[in-house]
Amino acid sequence: ILSVAPIHAWDRSSSIPVRETVDPAISDKTSPIVPSEVEVSGLLGERIRAHASNRILHIDEDVLLAGFRSRPGSHPWIGEHVGKWLHAASLLWLGSQDPDLREKIARVAKGLIATQGDDGYLGTYVPEKRFGLYRDADWDVWVHKYCLIGLLSYYGISGDQEALAACRRAGDLLASVFPHDRSILKAGTHVGMAATSILEPIVLLYRATGDKEYLDFALYIVGSWDEPGGPQVLSAMLKDKTVLAVGNRKAYEMLSNYVGLCELYRATGKAEFLQAAQYAWEDVHTKRLYIAGGASAGEHFQPDGQLPNDVGSHIQEMCVTTTWMQLCWQLFRLTGEEKYAAALEQILFNEMLGAQKPDGSGYAYFTPLEGQKQFRPDYPGTRGMDCCNSSGPRALGLAPTFLGTMAAEGFQINTFAPTRWHVI
Repeated sequence: ILSVAPIHAWDRSSSIPVRETVDPAISDKTSPIVPSEVEVSGLLGERIRAHASNRILHIDEDVLLAGFRSRPGSHPWIGEHVGKWLHAASLLWLGSQDPDLREKIARVAKGLIATQGDDGYLGTYVPEKRFGLYRDADWDVWVHKYCLIGLLSYYGISGDQEALAACRRAGDLLASVFPHDRSILKAGTHVGMAATSILEPIVLLYRATGDKEYLDFALYIVGSWDEPGGPQVLSAMLKDKTVLAVGNRKAYEMLSNYVGLCELYRATGKAEFLQAAQYAWEDVHTKRLYIAGGASAGEHFQPDGQLPNDVGSHIQEMCVTTTWMQLCWQLFRLTGEEKYAAALEQILFNEMLGAQKPDGSGYAYFTPLEGQKQFRPDYPGTRGMDCCNSSGPRALGLAPTFLGTMAAEGFQINTFAPTRWHVI
């Protein structure tokens, strides 16, 4: 169904619904339909609605914010969950326009902002253990990454300037610490790739504010990859064209960096940023992808020809599934090439929905092709709150945006999901 619909305020060039003031250097070849104008039915629609009622709306807000209200948090990366939830919930709200969800998103976002330090700190560590400047602080920048993603998402759907101001304060703090006090590579695990994956929200913060300081910080992050012992996310990929040459081959963190490179390409137009992301995608797609569309074994990319299927091999981590979907979506929007949409369809209907609990309440951490997939136990108020249970809703939340898109040639249908679109 094609009909006239109002333009929504969110920026269509981002996987994160942020409002932007700086025009991109590169325009996308294809753009999403406003999610409120997309009606998904069938199995996919059922699962989207189930995860809304049984997970997103069910999550205990106090659990999401506990690590910020009482520092240190109970786990080194406990702070990632609130940002992931805000992102997933914002994507869901764009489609549902549910007032109860909108109210909960605002409460959580404002609750997070209320914990921010006077210096802009937005993590769960105590002062003497922050930003990797001390031992056992390896996930602090990572937590800030997801807080920025979450608050930028909330800002995108609300226009709440308080959220953008909080992001500015955190961004300013990060840019003052790195590299002045220490290399950002020393502030995260996996050869620094965990910390440098903050690239994506830093670029979006630049696009939201127009402040060149954030663009300069993003370019510093890219340069840090080639410091001694660095992961060479850009240079090794351009030279060797394989993920096996990058960092320690940790799939989730690595792919997150390529998602950020796509955003940086969109902001700067530097062709090598897109080229590296395309090489990474091609290497994974042709050599390291399971038939269900997911990737990784033991959370890492394995050598050519090694694709174990059993439960003990811990294959197709949900965080990798989510980030692979984000990379496919980035590359499809930037290039318009059909192969990226085909990969999205493959992983959505096989690995993504295959990993989800039928009632929508959670996701398997790994999804083996042989044997029984395993779900983490549900703890009171948390719904098994681990990294993968928090990532899955973000992947499912993207689905309505890529089922059909608009290109210069007109409206495109990218999957065979039962869907109705109301588009301009």
